[in-house]
Amino acid sequence: MSPSRTVKLAKASNAVVDYLMEEIFEGRLRSGQRVDLVEVGETLGLSRSPVREGLVMLERDGIVSIRHHRGVFVEPFDAESVMDDFEVMGLLSGVAVARLAARRDPAVVAELERLVEELRSAGSIDRIGEIVPEILRTQHRAGGSRRLRAELRAFAGFLPWVFRVESGLTREEIIAEQERVLALIIAGDGDGAARQRTADFRVAGERVISELTARGVL
Repeated sequence: MSPSRTVKLAKASNAVVDYLMEEIFEGRLRSGQRVDLVEVGETLGLSRSPVREGLVMLERDGIVSIRHHRGVFVEPFDAESVMDDFEVMGLLSGVAVARLAARRDPAVVAELERLVEELRSAGSIDRIGEIVPEILRTQHRAGGSRRLRAELRAFAGFLPWVFRVESGLTREEIIAEQERVLALIIAGDGDGAARQRTADFRVAGERVISELTARGVL
């Protein structure tokens, strides 16, 4: 497969992931419901190949299950499973920032400081929603092992929806969260950075559950 073909397929499969995540977060697809692959392809104007690839990505992330000769079904999407996602993300990310605090690589710290400064000057919540995942990716690349980075990548499609749903979090609060973790990394306080990250993800999970419950999704 040519590089250009590979890129197009990746973009198309990502569109499938984004579409189905929206359907789930908006309550149009619910726990246990069968995913109509033909309908997804027709809605997005895509062939079967990228639709299948997108579903494989979602199965890897625990969002759907592909059952042989039966179809594709939405995995449990309830308050407990959503909170589990946030707890696991927080714990894994906490390991990465703790290691980063122990190493305190000057180049990585400088990059994180640049990103946090960019976060402070961001003019919209959409831009903030782009910068925060980049901060997390930078921390995870620098502080995570191959296995840890692979596990954290499983949540890559989940994080953008956190920012779309977390209506109760202000711009200042988002910035403050990232500043606190960065300050602990710079201070070399790995345990503190890990605790802060875990706590931030737990609170984020509670806010998302509250919002989804109010919408009637959960």
